[in-house]
Amino acid sequence: MTTGGYPPPQQDPRATGGHPGAPSYGATPPDYTQQFPQYGAPQNGGPQYGAPQYGTPQNGTPQFGAPQFGAPQYGAPQYGAPQDSGFGGPGFPGPDPNFGAGTPGELLPRLGARIIDGLIVGIPMGILSAIMILASGGSGFVDFFMTVVSGVVAFGYWTYMESARGATIGKKLLGLSVAGPAGGNPTLEQAAKRNAFVALQILTGVPLLGFLAGLLSLAAYIGIAVTIEQDGNKQGFHDKFAGGTRVRKS
Repeated sequence: MTTGGYPPPQQDPRATGGHPGAPSYGATPPDYTQQFPQYGAPQNGGPQYGAPQYGTPQNGTPQFGAPQFGAPQYGAPQYGAPQDSGFGGPGFPGPDPNFGAGTPGELLPRLGARIIDGLIVGIPMGILSAIMILASGGSGFVDFFMTVVSGVVAFGYWTYMESARGATIGKKLLGLSVAGPAGGNPTLEQAAKRNAFVALQILTGVPLLGFLAGLLSLAAYIGIAVTIEQDGNKQGFHDKFAGGTRVRKS
């Protein structure tokens, strides 16, 4: 069909790359996104098919780097699982930092401290007892009374000094101190239990009972010395009787 007697314009095969019907150079390319919306620009902010979305699992497959709920993360602590306490195995509590603090006191320094304290208490009480007995004309009752007083004073001295000061004078001179089971100074009750064998001196003025009390006191000293040497923490049986007191180097 002709227009105005002229044939319709023919496209130059060189301009279309040799393919009839192809657009010529310089023409606006057709918008395929209107015909095929799944390709090209995102529609209404929705995800693109085939494109991985960071942090969003695809078809139930976890994405690398994204934490999965309920799945343990490597290197992260798991709640309910025992954590390594750093003392030989998981879940085991560490040792009491107060227990064993300081070097345990050896037997000989402790014995030396007992001797010093015995002199500190015994010399003044011996002088006082002699004066009272002489003043009474050698009364047996006064002798018994002063023996009881001496035992009470000795027991009170060790109990008070260890509970209030943490050491007697003899222990301080030899660089020793007494600690309670939980650290710090022993309580009054613990110190009293620890030195209960000293109270046997109260009975030494009683006929017959005094002889038995003397034997028990000697047996107590020997037993304390043996148990101190055999125990790894240098605790005598009087320390364990008191709940776990210990003597240590200051």
